[in-house]
Amino acid sequence: MRIELSFFDLSVLIGITTGIVCSIILLKKSTIKKSNKFLALGILAFVWLNSKMLLLSLNLWEVHGFGYFPNSVEIAIPPLFYFYFLSIKNIDFKFKKKDWLHFIPFFISQMYSVIMYIVAMQTQVYSEKRLITDALFFNEAKNLDEYILMIMSGCYLYFGGLELKSFIIGLPKTNTKQDSEIKFLNILFFLLCTLSALHIINFTLNAVLDHSYNWRWDLHHSLIAAIVYYIAIIGFKNAEVILPQKNNNKENDVDISIIEKLNTAIISDKVYLNPKLTLKSLAKQLDISDTLLSSTINAHYQKNFRSLINEARVEEVKKRLLNGELDNLSLLGIAKECGFNSEASFYRIFKSETQITPKKFISNNLELSNSI
Repeated sequence: MRIELSFFDLSVLIGITTGIVCSIILLKKSTIKKSNKFLALGILAFVWLNSKMLLLSLNLWEVHGFGYFPNSVEIAIPPLFYFYFLSIKNIDFKFKKKDWLHFIPFFISQMYSVIMYIVAMQTQVYSEKRLITDALFFNEAKNLDEYILMIMSGCYLYFGGLELKSFIIGLPKTNTKQDSEIKFLNILFFLLCTLSALHIINFTLNAVLDHSYNWRWDLHHSLIAAIVYYIAIIGFKNAEVILPQKNNNKENDVDISIIEKLNTAIISDKVYLNPKLTLKSLAKQLDISDTLLSSTINAHYQKNFRSLINEARVEEVKKRLLNGELDNLSLLGIAKECGFNSEASFYRIFKSETQITPKKFISNNLELSNSI
């Protein structure tokens, strides 16, 4: 059987590949930022959903082993992104056993799909597969899934939007990276609403339009591919950006002894001077788990590990520049002694922390010295 890829197929495949790669990275970084796990699962759910469309587009649905492949993942997407918004709002969010109740519709539908697949696999003749699954109300069940999806999308977007709005309004002043994360959340919510509205319109039009108008669903899945590509790339870029939390007295839950150890390591031992310093290596030095260290930093400093270390490195560079070390070392030499790996990362982080370039900082302080 010869398979020809159209532009639509290619765009969907690019979205799927990007989504899978970025999701794996996000899952690995979920110890730094818990919301990464839900974002990764949401992306993978979209990827899984688009694979269903590829079966139809590549004419694989009637091929034995491909047709009726169990896929009801669309019902899991609304609660996944709802929990993503919850975990963004509260960095200490914990998924509890009762939260699995939100996924009951998905589990029921997926179980039914698995049964249909097993039954359909009993014959290799597609027409016989149709007869068997039609007798077991396959099409009616899939239509019911669509209604459930529309209801769930509306409910979870409404309540997720309320959580997001209540969190963003009144946030403390943020830095450039955190502003980027807030912008991403707003765009993501808008895209999810747009996708949901387009799905409702397409499903409604199915009742009045014939198969010649099925390009509408190609457009729908092209949009999904574009959304997957966008949230995968930006989600990966913001994987370590922790938004500041509103004052909710969580500070009282922080172990002060860990804060004291951490302050000693940063202020006295200057661990940040080691360019190979990682969350895991510092946690080992402090004799605590990396998860506990990460959550402590997030709760106490309202930032992640990398931001805390980079801030200390920038302060050390500023201190050395003001002490006149440029007389003996180049700017890059000072940066590397303070723990930066490269010139590019040093310039980027310095400007992000101070809003000016290192050379502008030097120039400003030279002017100040000359005016005294």
